[in-house]
Amino acid sequence: MSDLVEVRYDMFHDEVNYSKPTIFLAGPTARGNQPHLTSWRFDAVELFNTFLFEGNLIIPEFKNRNESDQFRYDIPQWEFEGLRRCHCIMFWIPRTRELIGLTTNHEHGYWMAREREKVVYGHPPDAYRMSYLDIMWAEDAKDRFGRSYDVPIYTSLGKTVFAATKIANERCNRENPTDKRTV
Repeated sequence: MSDLVEVRYDMFHDEVNYSKPTIFLAGPTARGNQPHLTSWRFDAVELFNTFLFEGNLIIPEFKNRNESDQFRYDIPQWEFEGLRRCHCIMFWIPRTRELIGLTTNHEHGYWMAREREKVVYGHPPDAYRMSYLDIMWAEDAKDRFGRSYDVPIYTSLGKTVFAATKIANERCNRENPTDKRTV
């Protein structure tokens, strides 16, 4: 098992050690009125453990799967703080007709425009209605970099987790370099 910390709605951001690599797990979330749906984030956490990720995973979900975010107006602020402070935003979008991810669409566009360098994007090949996000991802890459061929859209959760781990570690190391000089 790796040394990772799961940061959920019941934890305040001032309790999080942001000097460690931190990844926000963005994507569709099963709500309290959908107890028959299983969160994709359980599988993601297992993969982060497999890759021995030593950092924080910001998981925008309750520990109690039946708890609802209805009338919880503090949750968007909590999520924004985590999105702003993390080293990497991992978008995994296993969209279905029932798990549509409308908030995810907004977050994806906003963070792609604001801090694309910390965004990793993926979805299963059979995810429902993803062509618009794929096109915008590629067009934004062409606009920024003059190319889109080396800006991947990952099609497996494992590859998406691996890419997010790499970006979070690299960005954290740049922001918090260790002093390797000897005295």
